[in-house]
Amino acid sequence: MAKRMMRRVAGMNIEQVAEVFNALYEEKKPFSPFLIPLLLFLWCIERWVFALSNWVPLGVAVWALLQYSNHQKRMLVEDLNRKWKRVILRTSATTAVEHCEWLNKMLLEIWLNYFNPRLSTRFSNIVERLLKDRKPKLIEWVELQEFSLGSSPPRLGLNGTRWATSGDQLVMHMGFDWDTRDMTIMLLAKLAKPLGTARIVINSLQIKGDLLLMPILEGRAFLYSFVSTPDVRIGVAFGSGGSQNLPATELPGVSSWLVKLCSDTLDKTMVEPRRRCFSLPAVDLRKKVVGGIVHVTVVSASKISRASFKGSPTRKLEQSSEEGVNDKDYQTFVEVELGQLTRKTNVRPGSSPKWNSTFNMVLHEETGMLRFNLCNCNPGSVKYDYLASCEIKVGSLCFTLYSMSK
Repeated sequence: MAKRMMRRVAGMNIEQVAEVFNALYEEKKPFSPFLIPLLLFLWCIERWVFALSNWVPLGVAVWALLQYSNHQKRMLVEDLNRKWKRVILRTSATTAVEHCEWLNKMLLEIWLNYFNPRLSTRFSNIVERLLKDRKPKLIEWVELQEFSLGSSPPRLGLNGTRWATSGDQLVMHMGFDWDTRDMTIMLLAKLAKPLGTARIVINSLQIKGDLLLMPILEGRAFLYSFVSTPDVRIGVAFGSGGSQNLPATELPGVSSWLVKLCSDTLDKTMVEPRRRCFSLPAVDLRKKVVGGIVHVTVVSASKISRASFKGSPTRKLEQSSEEGVNDKDYQTFVEVELGQLTRKTNVRPGSSPKWNSTFNMVLHEETGMLRFNLCNCNPGSVKYDYLASCEIKVGSLCFTLYSMSK
């Protein structure tokens, strides 16, 4: 029996034996001072009482096997605990609130050289388009001269981060607080006569809200949006010199116009239920998509009535056209707009029309908003009334799906 145990000990892996003794040393370190006296006591018994030489190998072998067995059990328990935690994490509907200062620390380290130049380039193109389309009557044209987001990244999850389940979709809830004081956005604006030109400098920005992150397409992309319209504050300064004609004084209404422009843009693009998409492709071919084809099918509508559009801001019905019109007398069609392209369905009567019309529309990189206008024809007139409209942002989603499919 002793020989069998010695063979089992000899057959062990050297690395496993070393791991067992290291674990014993770490666990039983307080008992190490008694090891030398114990060896001296056993030597005295061997020297003057009776011989222990025949039993020592057997005792050492039994002790080593017991310690090895206990170590294997502990390793098995730890492995089962790790697997169980992964199962709980995958199946639990919610998680506890956790702080993520480590994430803010990582953003602080990589913001200046990685995120800042990339986001500055992307946001500068968006700002240029918005300034051209949404400028006030006081300003004839606006030119973006400089754009930098500064060295202060947004802070995420200051009040904790947690996962929750909405239906079958996992959603991460976290706070978003971006307070930067060293950003530089310089605008040169030509004002209405006789005011001349003025230089507008945005030097501070604060955006605070609750952010949602939703992984989709088996982790190949995620959606992000705000729960509600975030609080926006913009600090504006007015430059002097150069090509500016006006003195460095504040222009009335510029700060409120910029705040409203930023708030409306966020509300229309990334406030629930509107979401933006960020792709996580396994292979980045560094190709830029410049266009594509979108197949749009307008199927039907149901229960169209004047009461459904009462108080709608998109409704532009005149009182003269409403009088004497019943819900069943509607002659409706849908107008589909994608950038400069417009397509119309056939006119269908009744309050529940069916169009079943399909259009192939060219999608360019700068056009990403698909708009549907529900219109009603007036009998005996070439004019028509707008009943309602809705928008779908398809540009970023189409380009994201294309980049992940390559």
